[in-house]
Amino acid sequence: MPRKKLLAAMARAEGISSQEFHDHYRHPHGTMGMQISTLRQYVQSHQIHTDLLDKSQNRFEAIAELWFDNANDLIHFREEPTMSSYLNADEPNFCDLRKTRLFICEEEVLSSTPDSRLIESDYANGKWRLDNRPLSIKILQFIMPEAGPGWCGPNDEALGRRLGIFQHVRCHPTTPTTMVPSRMNRPPDFIGARELWWPTLTAFERSVAADMDAWRDLIQRPHTYTMLAQAERWR
Repeated sequence: MPRKKLLAAMARAEGISSQEFHDHYRHPHGTMGMQISTLRQYVQSHQIHTDLLDKSQNRFEAIAELWFDNANDLIHFREEPTMSSYLNADEPNFCDLRKTRLFICEEEVLSSTPDSRLIESDYANGKWRLDNRPLSIKILQFIMPEAGPGWCGPNDEALGRRLGIFQHVRCHPTTPTTMVPSRMNRPPDFIGARELWWPTLTAFERSVAADMDAWRDLIQRPHTYTMLAQAERWR
């Protein structure tokens, strides 16, 4: 059975700087988060400004990516001892919880390795694997309900390949809302999410510059929140 995934789109609390937010998220919050006993995989994605995106890229400051063995562990993760004793109380120190959004999802992997042409042109490209990368660069895009089912296009994988991505994932909502307690007990804020990875910021910028048509067709779509981020794998 596939692991369950939670994306938490985090907004910065008023009165603290962007640097203070990111530093606090890494430590002490991230250090404490590593102690959650039911957590199987943990990635922090920290927002990076880019002129390729509009001002909506500032809607969220960071994305927490959390994987659990099963739906029960995910749904009740706030009751886990480390979470309930330390992390719940720490969140308001740097997050605006009123603007933070949660998305429970399952992954659809469109491509998990670089295009064969990238591998043939560079030995290192063929050795890149997301599961052993401490750092990578990624686009995270959240799809609002107004986008409709058309957000998931048949040409998405090909467009991603044209952009030189190293991995491409679409996330779809899962777990009935009736199973989700407290502030998660509401219709999903998003109907999907897109994740695209590159090994470095330079690789991202060069790939997009080389095919702006693919960038516009895949990423510059209405009814989305899109951000560029540095993904930091903690577990």
